[in-house]
Amino acid sequence: MASNYIVQPVYKALQVLRCLGDERRELALSEICYRVDLPKTTVFRYLQTLCACGFVSHDPNTDLYRIGLRVWELGQLVHEPLRIREVALPAMRDLRDRFNETVNLGVLDGIEVVYLEITESRRSLRMQAQLGGRDPIYSTALGKAVLAFKPEDQWPAHLPAVLAPRTEHTLTSLGRLRQDLAQVRERGFAFDDEENEEGARCIAAPIVNHAGQAMAAVSLASPAGRMPDRLLPKAAAAVKATAAAISERLGLH
Repeated sequence: MASNYIVQPVYKALQVLRCLGDERRELALSEICYRVDLPKTTVFRYLQTLCACGFVSHDPNTDLYRIGLRVWELGQLVHEPLRIREVALPAMRDLRDRFNETVNLGVLDGIEVVYLEITESRRSLRMQAQLGGRDPIYSTALGKAVLAFKPEDQWPAHLPAVLAPRTEHTLTSLGRLRQDLAQVRERGFAFDDEENEEGARCIAAPIVNHAGQAMAAVSLASPAGRMPDRLLPKAAAAVKATAAAISERLGLH
C-alpha cells in the first residue's frame, strides 16, 4: 500500500502492540520506548489508548504492560476458520470420493461466501471454484445454508441492496429468497439449481454450533446433468451427514 495512505499514529501504535507481542512478556514503558524508538510521552499515550480498548493490560503494582485479552479474542476469529478447514478436510474427501463430485467448504464474509477449502472431482468435466474465491451469498447453496441458520435480524447485513441475477434462475426477489431460506431451515440443506452458474447444481448443509447457528457450510457441486432430481435425496442426506460429522468433530454440537 502506498505510504501516503498510512495513518502514522495508528501505524506507530501498532508497532507498540507488536513489540509487546514479540517479546511475549511484560515490559516497562522505558523498554518499549527503546524497542520502538519513540518518545516516552508518545508511547505512553498509545499505551493508554490501547489499554482503554483492551488490547494492552497494565499492572499498576509493577507498572508493567502486557498484551490484553482483546488481542486473543481477535486471534480466535482468525483461528476458527482455519480450524474448521483442518477438521473438515477428511470428511470432505470422503464425500468427494463417494460421489466423485467437487466438495466445497465456505464461510460468510459480509455479503459474500468465501471458499475456504475445495476438494475437486477427479472427472475431467467437473465444477471448479477458486480457493479464497468469492460468490454472492444469495445465489449459492453454500451461502444460503449458512445464512438460513443465522438470526433473521442478521440477514440484511449479508445481502446487497439489489439481488442481481447471476443466471435466469437466480432468486432476485427478497420475498422469494426469504421463502427459500425458510425451507432451508426446515429441511436442513440448501439447493442451488443453476442459480449461480448455468449448468451447475449444488447442495449444501450448515456446520452449526450448539445454539443452532451456522459457522460455515459444506457443499456438493456437480454439473446439472449428473445431479438429476432422483439423486437429490441421496445427495442431500450425504451432505447433511457430512456437515453434522464436521460439527461434532469441532465440538460445536
